[in-house]
Amino acid sequence: MGASLWIVWAVIGIIGGFMVGRLVPGVRSVFLSVCVGIAGAVLGGWLFVLLFGVSERMESLSLAVSAVVCAIFLWAFSCITGKDNTGEC
Repeated sequence: MGASLWIVWAVIGIIGGFMVGRLVPGVRSVFLSVCVGIAGAVLGGWLFVLLFGVSERMESLSLAVSAVVCAIFLWAFSCITGKDNTGEC
């Protein structure tokens, strides 16, 4: 597991966080969204590789898992910080 995999996980988090920060109404801080996205993507990818091992195939699957975990983190973040007062996510 090289540095390039960590960088790709971070880039997935940056893209996801930026998209949520710009597209979801009620999220006030794009910077905070990007930080949450990076944390979710890196954590998801790292845990996947930790649990299922390091091989070329598993590293490729970890990219998809990091995107999913990033999306879950960002969804939760938008629910927490959303100011739409509906009580729904």
